[in-house]
Amino acid sequence: MRLHESQRQKELRLRKLVLDVVVNYFEVFDLPRLLNIDPKALEKKFHALSRKHHPDYFSTAPIEQRELAVRMTALLNDAYRTLRHPVRRVEYLLNLEGYKPDGSKAPKSFLMDVFELNEQIEEAKAGRASEEQKTALRNEIERRAAQFDAEIRKASDEWDRLARDGREETQMKNQLMRMNEILSEASYIHNLKEELEAIG
Repeated sequence: MRLHESQRQKELRLRKLVLDVVVNYFEVFDLPRLLNIDPKALEKKFHALSRKHHPDYFSTAPIEQRELAVRMTALLNDAYRTLRHPVRRVEYLLNLEGYKPDGSKAPKSFLMDVFELNEQIEEAKAGRASEEQKTALRNEIERRAAQFDAEIRKASDEWDRLARDGREETQMKNQLMRMNEILSEASYIHNLKEELEAIG
């Protein structure tokens, strides 16, 4: 029984409880599982929680409390890094819901396009592409990356609409599968973009 528990003891007990159970990053910031998050509000919550749980405030506390503060800070940092980035946020939600991007299910025509773009990158790496060809390749990959980013934003909006409207599970699962398909294909394009950037 905790009749005489101080506010500080209660906070420490709750923090330990939070860290001992599987907590999702949305819950860390007391957010619903929606994909459109106000970045300024998220940052404000992050800074407030970081100040409250910063290990420096526990430098004279018992070792258990100091370790707890370090764990809480790490959790806050991981959660913030993930949720502030729109694509990582979608990836995280999919992971929470049991989905993993699977490029093997991408349409054959898309995979052929990726193969062709990859061939062009290999030509550029080998020095067999002119600056004009490299620029055209870079523009094409940028265009495709922007297209996927727009699709992810649209799919995120649809997820939020379905979640707010309390839609049936089938519709929610269909939307998760759609977002998973988009991310699976987008990962190919973003990998090509990174390879091309490495060439310079």
